[in-house]
Amino acid sequence: MQLFGDYHTHTFYSSGSFNSKHAKGSIMENALVAKQKGLKEIGITEHGLGHKLYHLKRSNIAKMREEIEMAKKASQINVLLGIEANIISSSGDIDMTKEEIEMFDYIVVGFHQFARAKSVKEFFKFFLPNLLGIKTKKIKTQNTLALISAMKKYPIKFISHPGVKMPVYMEEIISTAIETNTMLEINGKRINFSEEQLLNMQDDKIKLIINSDAHSPNRVAECNRAMNLVTKLDLDKNLIVNIDKLPTFKTKG
Repeated sequence: MQLFGDYHTHTFYSSGSFNSKHAKGSIMENALVAKQKGLKEIGITEHGLGHKLYHLKRSNIAKMREEIEMAKKASQINVLLGIEANIISSSGDIDMTKEEIEMFDYIVVGFHQFARAKSVKEFFKFFLPNLLGIKTKKIKTQNTLALISAMKKYPIKFISHPGVKMPVYMEEIISTAIETNTMLEINGKRINFSEEQLLNMQDDKIKLIINSDAHSPNRVAECNRAMNLVTKLDLDKNLIVNIDKLPTFKTKG
């Protein structure tokens, strides 16, 4: 059982102007480490454009494309440019325009506590309850509907660390993920699924993806916790798109 691709990695481009230590390393370094660890493909997914504390600057996208081409040649593996966009409202809006989405090979969507809310109203309605760790039925329903709406609105490849810091009703998320052909991530650092939920997902034939969520080159492809869980539960490897195979991953033609 081998991981063929890691599609959730960060570089210093994620650090934005606020915290230069949030993520380290370069695209080239991530690609070379990926090659060294036996991967055949890697995705660079900086934090979305609308994060308050750390984010990709729009002005750096063209530069990243150039660096990706150099990294492909040096590493001899495929390198994709993705982005980890943020949900910014209870209606499932994300911090990207249609034009910006088209600048990337694929988009990932997740909840991040200090993303910039769509409005002051949405900050108090959507962000603040999750910042405070409120897990009432009302908040879980609101979060679930937000994520369902996002999957229906946007060409999302996978949901990053689903349920982390944003409690949801996972059964409804799974149903919509199947309907919209959206994968759910088993995150290398933060797994928010119970073993029972993972086994139920297998029964539902959901597509899963294992990623490192690396914030430094040495963490690329480090997914032992997730891989061990797959082995322990004897999950169907055919449902995990990047074990012993490569997914068809590019959003752009």
